[in-house]
Amino acid sequence: MKDIAKSKEKIIEELEKRLSKDLTYDSGFILGSMCSEPLKFATEIYSKYISKNLGDPGLFPGTMELENEIIQELGGLFGCRNVVGTITTGGTESNIIAMRIARNLFKNKKNPEFIVPASAHISFDKGAELLGITLKKAKLTKDFYLDLNHISSLISENTIGLVGVAGTTSLGLIDPIEKLAKISEENSLFLHVDAAFGGFILPFLKELGYNIPRWDFSIKSVLSITADPHKMGLAPIPSGGFLLKPSSLYEEFGYEIPYLAGGGFKHFNILGTRIGASTIAFWALWNYLGKEGYKNIVKECMEITSYFEKRINEIPGIKVVVKPIMNIIGITTENGEKVEIIDEELRKKKWKLGLFNNLKILRAVIMPHVKKEHIDKFCIDLELITKKLFN
Repeated sequence: MKDIAKSKEKIIEELEKRLSKDLTYDSGFILGSMCSEPLKFATEIYSKYISKNLGDPGLFPGTMELENEIIQELGGLFGCRNVVGTITTGGTESNIIAMRIARNLFKNKKNPEFIVPASAHISFDKGAELLGITLKKAKLTKDFYLDLNHISSLISENTIGLVGVAGTTSLGLIDPIEKLAKISEENSLFLHVDAAFGGFILPFLKELGYNIPRWDFSIKSVLSITADPHKMGLAPIPSGGFLLKPSSLYEEFGYEIPYLAGGGFKHFNILGTRIGASTIAFWALWNYLGKEGYKNIVKECMEITSYFEKRINEIPGIKVVVKPIMNIIGITTENGEKVEIIDEELRKKKWKLGLFNNLKILRAVIMPHVKKEHIDKFCIDLELITKKLFN
């Protein structure tokens, strides 16, 4: 604590100076993030209701009603309105909630195991460590899709659950959820779908006429889904979402805290204090944009993705890893070499992509802040770098 207080003006001046080091989404240099600038309307709502705490929902019954309402709306978007759920801090918390429920469903198994694709998010590793679960990772095929034969070989008497990803972190691919559902049915396992990124893209891609395989609650065996509003939902950060189809599990496995000022309420969340403003802002945004608004945002992102793919494939020695299914592009060299060096050189020019060393790819995410002029500028820099490396 400093002895001399500063004026508001001085503090703001210092903050602006120090935070000028941070990149901004509108610069176009952030090409590897699954987040974007939240819509201004949502941030206005968020700041207005910053004091709402859903960790004690009895004090804020109106906010709790909005949370329940938006969860039902999302359930409908994902194929089933008869769901329970919660707004979380993001995909990590949501995925850990799913793992906890699965573990508690199979308390008779002393050494529980969870099977995830090798492409699964790091949150499952965190959850396994925290919950005392052994994580088994199924291999990917040569074209980066989930190897179902390997998944079947990993199932043992200790297996409690499977994970399918609808929009992998590295390439935006969709695991064969219907086939995973069949495996889960045959072995009486919990099936969770991580659609942290894809949840607010895939339903709208389907409406736009894209051939999207079933991945959601319309598949009987899918019991829970993760979907993040702070990604393609364009809600303030942090805003995650967890939905559960068997509503009876809420009563069975929800935490109950009797001492709250607002009274005893059950909840799934890992965190105690919860930012009610996230829920309110997303509810407002959902009603403001509507399905048509989100569909138009996805449409524009996919048009720029297609343009980006074309530009990448025009650069000698560089290629797109797989045909993009959503607004994610994997970039690699013809032989997979020197990807790390390319990433280093791009970073010197301020470009920030995701580097996946194990797959030898760079990941670009074409979020709403990415425009054609950013793509053109990036491709000029990328071509200059590759010419130096390969000529």
